[in-house]
Amino acid sequence: MENVGDLIGRGFRTWMGNLNLCIPYLLDVVLSLLIIVPITAAFAGSFAPLENLNMTGVEDVQEQFPILMDTLPALIGAFLLLIILLSLISAFFISGAIGMARQALETGEATLGAMWSSGRKNFVNMFLTNIIAGIITVAGLLFLIPGMVLLPRPLQPEPQAMGLLLIGFILLILYALVISLVLAAAPYALVVGSTGPIEAVRASVKFFSYNKFDVFVIWLVILAISLGLQMIGGAISTGNSGVFQPLPILTGVVNLLVLSPLSTVWWTRLYMDRTGKLTDIGDRDLW
Repeated sequence: MENVGDLIGRGFRTWMGNLNLCIPYLLDVVLSLLIIVPITAAFAGSFAPLENLNMTGVEDVQEQFPILMDTLPALIGAFLLLIILLSLISAFFISGAIGMARQALETGEATLGAMWSSGRKNFVNMFLTNIIAGIITVAGLLFLIPGMVLLPRPLQPEPQAMGLLLIGFILLILYALVISLVLAAAPYALVVGSTGPIEAVRASVKFFSYNKFDVFVIWLVILAISLGLQMIGGAISTGNSGVFQPLPILTGVVNLLVLSPLSTVWWTRLYMDRTGKLTDIGDRDLW
């Protein structure tokens, strides 16, 4: 097993030798925008007639209100379908990105064929895995909701109640943090280990139990880089709020084209190395 420092360095070299690893993330954004933009335009156009209404006329409002209420279920259904479609697209390209990273680590070269193959094979299971992870995360609300229900009304005269509410929010944040660490390896267990959704979650829990420090270090490094980019972009845009600043956009592009594929290589390499699936070919120097 290689130490985390070597893993980060070798993973970086793998990414440098395979800059096409950003393609799945780029395609994910482009395809999602191609779906969102026309749907948003159509949605906005459906409400265009309302702009011609005389909102001071009570009768006009009363006539239009039942129509809006009748279309509300359809709008909610369309919104849910859109979320599912975008989630499936994201699951496809995330699976493809992991497949490309695995190929790069095994052979030294990542191809788009690996993206399409891994995406087709794993996108449904990846979608289901994300749902399971989301359910587990949302379940943390059970720690907070009972306390909120039992809080006295109003809260202002009860500083102790506000303190309990604050503690509840802190516990919720800590719970979400722990879950994100425990389930961090689930997508990689799914693709690299060729498992199902439930098996991937179980494998991730087991993987974390044996590699807590390594998982935390990789997670922390990625978080630090991401926050650093956001802080740089935010500082520049705040200093010249009246002038168009390309740097915040550039930081977003860096996140998409650099940090996302690089973090995928790191996570994939960590999972493959700690589970004995990393071959000698993937360790060769690509420079």
